[in-house]
Amino acid sequence: MEYESKLTDIIASLPEVDGGFLYDTTRGIYSNQTAGTIDDSSLLQVSTKLSKIVSMLAVHFHDTGGIRVTFKDLILYGLMFKENNWLFLLHHPSLSPGMVKMTVQMALNIKVEEEPQPPPAAKIKKESLLEVLMNDESELKNPLITIQSELANHIGPVAELVFIDAIDEWSEVSPPSLETLPELLDILDKEIDDEDACILFKENLKSIVGAKE
Repeated sequence: MEYESKLTDIIASLPEVDGGFLYDTTRGIYSNQTAGTIDDSSLLQVSTKLSKIVSMLAVHFHDTGGIRVTFKDLILYGLMFKENNWLFLLHHPSLSPGMVKMTVQMALNIKVEEEPQPPPAAKIKKESLLEVLMNDESELKNPLITIQSELANHIGPVAELVFIDAIDEWSEVSPPSLETLPELLDILDKEIDDEDACILFKENLKSIVGAKE
C-alpha cells in the first residue's frame, strides 16, 4: 500500500496530471488511478505494450530507469522505483519533464542520478548493422527508412527499438536484401496488435517490397 498511497499523493499534488498507475513486469498494471482518462480496453493494450518496452529496455538499456512517451494531448511518464516495478503518470504537455521527474523522485525517495550512460555493447552492435544497411550507398537505405516510418505510424515511439530488434532477427533468418524485405515485414507486423492495422501496414508498403503471395 505504500506506493499506492504515494501515487495518490503525486496525482493530487500536480494539477496537470490526469491519472497514473503502478506496473510490475510479472503482475502487469495495478493500482489503476486513471478513472475517466483511459478505459479498461485501452489500459490492457497499454499493459501489453509496456511489457514489450520494459523488456527491451532491460536488454538494451540496463541503466535506464525512466520512460517518456508523447501522445497528441498527453504524455506517459514512467519511473522505475525498484527492480521490475514502475510508477506511471499521464500528464499534460504543459507540465515540464524536470518538474514531474523531481516530484516523483522526491515522493519515492529515489536518489537523483546523472543521465544514463551510453547503451551497452549489445545495442551498439545492433545499431552498427542498421548503420551499414542505412549507409548512403546501400540500396536498402530508402526502403528501410520508409518501413520504420510506417511502423511508427502504427505503434508509436517504441517503433525505433522494435525496428532495431527486427533488423537483427531478419539478418539471422536471411541475408538482408531487397528480395528478403517481405520477411522483415512478417517480423514487424507481429508487433502491431490490430489486425486491420497489420493489413494496412503491408498494403502501404507494397510499392517498396512488392506483394508477397
